[in-house]
Amino acid sequence: MRINNLIETHCHILPCIDDGSDSVNTSLKMIHRLKSQGAKAIILTPHYYSDAISYQDFTAKRDNAFKILSEALSADDPKLILGAEVYMSSYLFNYENLDKLCIGNTRYVLIEHSFSNDFSRKTFDKLMNINYDYNITPILAHIERYGALMGDEDLLDSYIAAGCLTQVNISSFASSHRSVRKKLLKYLEHGKIDFIGSDCHNLDSRAPDYEDGIKMIEKKLGHSAVERLISNSQILIK
Repeated sequence: MRINNLIETHCHILPCIDDGSDSVNTSLKMIHRLKSQGAKAIILTPHYYSDAISYQDFTAKRDNAFKILSEALSADDPKLILGAEVYMSSYLFNYENLDKLCIGNTRYVLIEHSFSNDFSRKTFDKLMNINYDYNITPILAHIERYGALMGDEDLLDSYIAAGCLTQVNISSFASSHRSVRKKLLKYLEHGKIDFIGSDCHNLDSRAPDYEDGIKMIEKKLGHSAVERLISNSQILIK
């Protein structure tokens, strides 16, 4: 299945930098699998844990992995765009700016939280600090993994109203529990999901595969819902 103008918004394809790809060869195979599905651009989002490595050391390590991978690409391969999946911690606020964590030349950054996070006022305030202190718009990664956001639509609405965007892993539309799929489709229908991504880490257990999730969205909500998600992702590559 090919998806016109597919943009991968969340992946761990950069080699030897986190728990994703373990080699350049694996990275190239992951890229080629996305390419076969219609990917025109891939936003690279390796994990950044600010409590474990400094901002400067992380970006240097990431940029080096990017250089090595870029040199192995062919001219017709998808465009690669640097970003990060940033774990929310208080250490982030030690830095004057977080510009290199943003996606490409945008002011958007993918933010991850602890799966047990209750998205209380403390979390809200940290996200607003990212927004107001650094002029960065947070994208909440894989919202389907957070019981607080899946169980309380009003809570999710409060974060959206404050300026947060949302991302869902495409596999969750196909492989999640029926109740989760139903809630995600409802959120998507009501415009509460901005981006989809594979969150791929390898070629088997967490592979870059969009087909099953896209088919489920089209079956339940029609092709226009997919087109809207693809259109949203164009923001992240301009």
